[in-house]
Amino acid sequence: MDVTRRFHLLAIHPSFDPLMKKKANLRQRSATALTSSLWTATAARAPAFTSLSGDQQADVLVVGGGIAGMSTALSLAEKGIDVALVEAGQPGDGATGQSGGLVAPDYIRHSPESIRSVLGHKDAERLTGMIGRSGQHVFDLITRYGIDCGARQDGFYTPSHTPSLAEDQRRYANQWRVRGHKVSFVEGEEVRRLFGADRYCGALRFEEGGSLNPLGYVRGLARSAQLNGARVFTNSTVRALNREKDVWVCQTSSGTIRAPRVVLAANGGNAALHPAMRRTSLPLHVVQFATTPLDPAQRRAILPNGGGFTDKVPYLFTARIDNHGHLVSAFPMSFLLKGDEGYYREARSRLREHFETMRDPDIGHLWRGVAWVNTSFLPEVYDLGDDAIAIQACNGRGIATNTVLGAEVAAMLATGDSESLSVRMRKPKPIRFYSAAAMLPKLLMSMAYLSRINSKSA
Repeated sequence: MDVTRRFHLLAIHPSFDPLMKKKANLRQRSATALTSSLWTATAARAPAFTSLSGDQQADVLVVGGGIAGMSTALSLAEKGIDVALVEAGQPGDGATGQSGGLVAPDYIRHSPESIRSVLGHKDAERLTGMIGRSGQHVFDLITRYGIDCGARQDGFYTPSHTPSLAEDQRRYANQWRVRGHKVSFVEGEEVRRLFGADRYCGALRFEEGGSLNPLGYVRGLARSAQLNGARVFTNSTVRALNREKDVWVCQTSSGTIRAPRVVLAANGGNAALHPAMRRTSLPLHVVQFATTPLDPAQRRAILPNGGGFTDKVPYLFTARIDNHGHLVSAFPMSFLLKGDEGYYREARSRLREHFETMRDPDIGHLWRGVAWVNTSFLPEVYDLGDDAIAIQACNGRGIATNTVLGAEVAAMLATGDSESLSVRMRKPKPIRFYSAAAMLPKLLMSMAYLSRINSKSA
């Protein structure tokens, strides 16, 4: 289910790049580098799959070839369950392959203690345990199957930009530690050294987090699922998905799969597959970008120990460096920034703001992505009835969360024990006033963008 589109970088306006040399370099750069994501350029080659054809049967049908779907299919195949997966394009064509690639075993809006007031003690502890181990689960899976995806388990950080947030994060670190997770808090001069930036006064560090090439990762999951016996069908758009007697019937343009159980793992595309999934998540559109490889001086100054981070500023900033030396970052889309030229200008501006050694950033790749956000900002598994469930667990933490949740869903399907899930299944509920709510993320980001501009000019 393709929920992103690539776009071409137009000519650079001289008002924000006075160097003629830079313009000449950009003209010489190939169009491919400017219209595809960094991951497309650097990921290991995709395995060969075929489209669905003829009439087939399976014990479980998985719809969606992103991380959630592939993790579910792989885990089912490992257990000897006959599983078939259908994907409209190729593995990772949707939100997965356009994401930032951070492995972040952390909550978005909660801490291990605050989530208890939302879910209750038992359910909160189960969910915290799942999220806390999700990063290690990803890297263990990569090691077990030898997945070539530029994996770097060098930590994930959430830096604090105010003393009050730093104080909160000191407590959060202890909350994670007492539950057995490798989380710490760093501050003072160490923060500046770790990030190569002066903007932060502390940071929560998740030792088992890190980063990877998300397209390479999902391709590796797909290859591993296939080797374990899963049938993976690509370029197979679902035309109809209906319940007939005691089986689900999935129809594409060239074939049919019948299965008694179905898992919807198409992220935002779930809404087109089952009526109960309509209006249940909101799109958060982002612009992802990557520099050309940093020079040695920049590598020594920016994230010298590796790791990646996403801060808590409303107009959030994120950064990490891949195995090829590209600095990868992103910014949320708003109503105030439009067009390729504006996106490019904003990417350069953000890097100059954060890193002293990047006075003239060279952007090599620029692409759009989307994170699908639940109003709870928590991973969800929906019970759709008739042996159908849906995984909806992006929220900007999809790589780690979707991987471990896919494995848990597979275990539940294998044993029939819903108590084995760390996420309590519930019925989906449509978001009220959805058309207006869908505009809210971009509206909030517009306000955050204005606040940033005002603070710079003050």
